[in-house]
Amino acid sequence: MVKDPIPRNGSESRTSSRRRTRLRPVKLATLDRRFLDDGMACDLSLGGARIRRYSPRPLPTRLMIFDEAARSLRPALIVWTAGQEIGVRFTGPERPADRKELLRLAARYYAVGS
Repeated sequence: MVKDPIPRNGSESRTSSRRRTRLRPVKLATLDRRFLDDGMACDLSLGGARIRRYSPRPLPTRLMIFDEAARSLRPALIVWTAGQEIGVRFTGPERPADRKELLRLAARYYAVGS
């Protein structure tokens, strides 16, 4: 994982154009769908996202992004961090969350360990 903040010299290494979005609630989860942190997607593209997190707790390099509005999951790789913002590159296709995943990530008390 690269610990450098967003490049300030105007250069970017994104392969898809950025699409600014209304703040979109997301949950960060482990690859086995265990809750890690809440956040808001600020920018989205076909290849990745910029996410504002709510806590400074450490994250694994590879994780799942649960989009609350779309009720979908997508595997991702953290490519940069800047304070409580992270940039992720999607590493697989988006897919609808199944019932078990929805219960684990979107039901009442989702942040309580199971």
